[in-house]
Amino acid sequence: MSNSTPRYADVILPLALEGLLTYLVPEDWPEDHLQSGSHVVVSLGKRKQLSGIIFRIHQNPPIVQNVKPLESYLGMALSGENQISFWRWMSKYYMCLPGEVMSAALPTRLKLSSESIAVFSEKAEREYAVLEDEMEQTIMAVLRENKQLKISELSKSVPRNFTRTLKDLVQRDFVTLKESIHEPDPQFFYQIIEWAPGHQSLLEELLEGKKAPAQKTAAIELHDYLQPSAPPLILKDFLKNTGVKRNTIKALEEKGIITLREVERASIVKSEAVEPLYPLSPAQSKAYRTIKSGFFQDRVQFLHGVTASGKTEIYAHLIAEALNEGKQCLYLLPEIALTTQLIFRIQRFFGDRVSVYHSRMSEKERSDVWESVRKGLPGADIVIGARSAIFLPFSRLGLIVVDEEHDSSYKQTDPAPRYNGRDSAIVLGKIMGAKVLLGSATPALETWQNCLEGRFDRVPLEERYSKVQMPAVELVDIGWEKKKKNVREDFTLYLIDAIKSALNNQKQVIIFHNRRGYTPFTQCRDCGESPMCINCDVTLTYHKHSHKMRCHICGYKEEVVGGCKSCGSTDLRMSGAGTEKIVDQLNDIFPDVIIDRLDWDNTRKKNAFAAVIDRFSRGETKILVGTQMITKGLDFKNVELVGIINADIMMNMPEIRARERAYQLVMQVAGRAGRFGERGKVIIQTYKPEDPVMQCVAADIQERFYTDEMQDRKDFAYPPYTKLVRLCLRHADVKKLYATGYALKEVIQNEPHLKMLGPEPPLITRAKNQFRLDFLIKYRKDKNYGVLKERLRILTSNFFRQNPQVRHYFDVDPW
Repeated sequence: MSNSTPRYADVILPLALEGLLTYLVPEDWPEDHLQSGSHVVVSLGKRKQLSGIIFRIHQNPPIVQNVKPLESYLGMALSGENQISFWRWMSKYYMCLPGEVMSAALPTRLKLSSESIAVFSEKAEREYAVLEDEMEQTIMAVLRENKQLKISELSKSVPRNFTRTLKDLVQRDFVTLKESIHEPDPQFFYQIIEWAPGHQSLLEELLEGKKAPAQKTAAIELHDYLQPSAPPLILKDFLKNTGVKRNTIKALEEKGIITLREVERASIVKSEAVEPLYPLSPAQSKAYRTIKSGFFQDRVQFLHGVTASGKTEIYAHLIAEALNEGKQCLYLLPEIALTTQLIFRIQRFFGDRVSVYHSRMSEKERSDVWESVRKGLPGADIVIGARSAIFLPFSRLGLIVVDEEHDSSYKQTDPAPRYNGRDSAIVLGKIMGAKVLLGSATPALETWQNCLEGRFDRVPLEERYSKVQMPAVELVDIGWEKKKKNVREDFTLYLIDAIKSALNNQKQVIIFHNRRGYTPFTQCRDCGESPMCINCDVTLTYHKHSHKMRCHICGYKEEVVGGCKSCGSTDLRMSGAGTEKIVDQLNDIFPDVIIDRLDWDNTRKKNAFAAVIDRFSRGETKILVGTQMITKGLDFKNVELVGIINADIMMNMPEIRARERAYQLVMQVAGRAGRFGERGKVIIQTYKPEDPVMQCVAADIQERFYTDEMQDRKDFAYPPYTKLVRLCLRHADVKKLYATGYALKEVIQNEPHLKMLGPEPPLITRAKNQFRLDFLIKYRKDKNYGVLKERLRILTSNFFRQNPQVRHYFDVDPW
């Protein structure tokens, strides 16, 4: 064995480490530890230890001498080579490090690093009394009492500036340091109750006796629950449903009548189906058959269904078929918020086979789903999740559904990898051999183009379920109404009358306004100054609920003061309106009506979104005011009217996708009206009713909008006709940033095939105390795209090795 050729493992480590690090495989390691996706502990530097993922095993010795060995094996973290291949693709396509992909993918509990522990040494035992310095005595007294402590725990018991003194104690051997890495916390388990072997005689003895009435009651309840055909009985559920006390259960266990056993949460499937799938309408059945035919040819399918056409029901039928084939299903949504309603709708059909995965879950919940998916447990056969769910370790993935595929929330902006969840899901499906279905009423231009060019199959679904009519859309000219004095603050009288009519008909109303806070702009009338964020070059937004000024970029907040900070004047003007102010205006107009708000500020807590949606679904709330969160897939039966306060806000953004996104948002929010029964109504307030986007929305002529927008993109050589890469430079010193930027320009512009714009500052020139400077590189969509992108990566990598102070990163397919 000792004469065999040494083997090496390339290991992915988190975040800042560049590329992969190579470690020696110990000779005594079993083969099942040496797989792509194995979770291992490695050393870094003198003492530090980290956990990483084995990328590959090989026999090519690295250039460096004294290669460190792998330290220990923690188990499998990934599902195998397919998942590693997906990570490899993401790292290459989105121009980021493998460690950055790892950090985005793994739950925190799987990204372990060691922590330094200070130990009271043998020398200190002998010579502790000779120390005279007060700080030294304090540190040593704490360590003498505890023998050893993590540095983080020691810091809580000694003065803040203790590190230099501790370092001196280490050098004099009074303290020794060691590293400790903790095993991952166990995943979620349920305790289930079962009859103990031979329990019958003991149970009869209990029931016939005259003592322990609480135990008798519990035993009778258990007899009803623990029937042979009943699902596993979860202790927590039993206690909640019956009122039996935990100590009573403990007593029954001690008597040998029952046993308590721990099982993994996702291994329990109490009910595989709650309701049968709804029958499909003729239009849905046709779309379903067409999708199935496309899947047979391994082609990506795009379900182009109008709002309220019943796309979810088609998804459910496809999911059921995949489950019958023993496959796992991934159902992606752009917003965490959307999972609330959808979970209920999907669980009606599939019961406990549904798991949820998104960033607002606790780390333990996320880790539980991760392990359940990796082990293929039945409680995670279907995963509903936001974009990060594409990283889950599926081993038998059969179907990926990307709902609302057009949504910009699928794009990760910060930190790396800056990936698009829709595009990544398509690649994941190809690697895993899974079918991929995209769905939307308002497709992204890229998806529209892929359908036109034959790369995707477009499956139309052009009528609403039960043939409900599409809502009537009306444009109201705000400028004209103001001239006629037919306005009340941000509402035209026409919209107010429509709201009154809907409320009189016992219907509900949705008001869409895509701006948070109370007022976005405050200005001193005397000197013209506005409150600015101390970290970013943006004005602060006033939030009435918290009575604070907030920055929507970095989160900075400050108290509201009575006057101007520059000149002291108390003559301040607040202009513009956010959702808070819209709610206040509605409360003034309709003082007896219950009004609620749905935006990021109002739904930060874990269950806050569900509470708002529940109140509106039950009809308790009559008017719901919200940002773009209300535009995405929510399904309300009693909404007659949708009002849009100012559609121009979205179209006036200085970016190439502004008109596309404005059209999509307006069409999606309009789709919340009249989804059941009577025809709904949409009123759009705008200063530009003649704008082609507004005309396409009002006349419901989608193809014209896409044709015109595609022609504009083609004329100016923008996606989907070209590919874009944004190269972003960031530094706290603006002069250093610009000097570096123009030096880099000299390097890039000498490359004949790289078409570059910039460097130019973005719209927000400073954010989070970092000045910003961007390049935009355009590529033709041809076979040379990957080669040229790699050339750009090499050029910039060589450049920034000599200019390491300036942070840089790539954003592939930005916006």
